[in-house]
Amino acid sequence: MINGLILSKNRASQLRFLFESISKNTKDFFNEIVVIYTSTNEDYAKGYEKLKQENILPNVVWVEEKDFVSDFLHYLKTCESEYICGIVDDCVFYRQVPVNAQKIKEFMSDDVFCFSLRLGINTTMQNYLQPDLYVPIKNYQQNPYCIKWNWKEWSPRLNFGYPISLDGHIFRTKELSDLSHSFEFEYLRQWEGVLAGECREKTDKDSMLAFRQNVLFSIPSNCVQDPPLAAGEVHGFSEKVLNEKYLNNEVIDFDQMQYAFQNVEWSHNEVHLLFKNI
Repeated sequence: MINGLILSKNRASQLRFLFESISKNTKDFFNEIVVIYTSTNEDYAKGYEKLKQENILPNVVWVEEKDFVSDFLHYLKTCESEYICGIVDDCVFYRQVPVNAQKIKEFMSDDVFCFSLRLGINTTMQNYLQPDLYVPIKNYQQNPYCIKWNWKEWSPRLNFGYPISLDGHIFRTKELSDLSHSFEFEYLRQWEGVLAGECREKTDKDSMLAFRQNVLFSIPSNCVQDPPLAAGEVHGFSEKVLNEKYLNNEVIDFDQMQYAFQNVEWSHNEVHLLFKNI
């Protein structure tokens, strides 16, 4: 019922960490995981081939990117799952998802545009580079699992007013596909920026949902997007260094990383990566 769509570039090591977190912290949640990936040199390509051979997740469909826009739109158009969850390769499911996919469908009433896995009552830190800027959720409804709020009442510059995110937001597949096919774009950041404005105008679904505590956040140790975003400012590891470590059998250690999963207040944060040999 829910397909995971992961976009990845040159980051097999971080993708492996994400895979391990999906394996440990999601159950009866994803129908399949589709990875659209690209590598800019032979070493990065070797990283992805190594990850494929590890077979950490049994239900992964690998799509090597030929043309991002065409590949992305084609997948949205042809995906047979009713719901799709966008995930970026530097995300981690840091705790157990508390419900299965069927429950998500039950929560998605007609007024809900998306379900966020990265937000929650706990995610008061708007920007980890401005740690004193706290923006707590307000004016929300709740049940034992979820909170619900009107995202159009929030500024699009704030997390709770920004539904168009591919780091852990669940959408109705057809709706996201129709919106994405309604305008032209050349790269992911442009898609996200244009669609953020389009959805405020074109959808009457003014509610968002999230678990009371988020289950996912991203770790921006580096940036592979163009134009670049701030990343690696505090605990940076370049994608080149991480890939070299992975090719030498040194991987991010999910069990040791539990230290970073305590008292989470963010949807994005740089944390110090710890490694092990495999």
